[in-house]
Amino acid sequence: MTPTYQMIISVLIDKFGIVFLEDNPDDFAINDYLGIIAIEEEIGVELTDDFLNNDLLNSAKGFAEKLDFYMESLQGNADDPKI
Repeated sequence: MTPTYQMIISVLIDKFGIVFLEDNPDDFAINDYLGIIAIEEEIGVELTDDFLNNDLLNSAKGFAEKLDFYMESLQGNADDPKI
């Protein structure tokens, strides 16, 4: 389980009181929990509209992977002296 996937689960537990019946839940549809705004608050970044894609929201693992890539790209842009 990636740190980003674990963060998504923690946000859903902490902000919404979601209870997972398994210690390590398998993949789930993140849009069932309406946690996008809480995730944005947790990471301090407003996500782009392409994060609202239904196919992406049907997989918390896929969402976490995209979020990892997105955050890395933001980090790379911050390190670029041309920006």
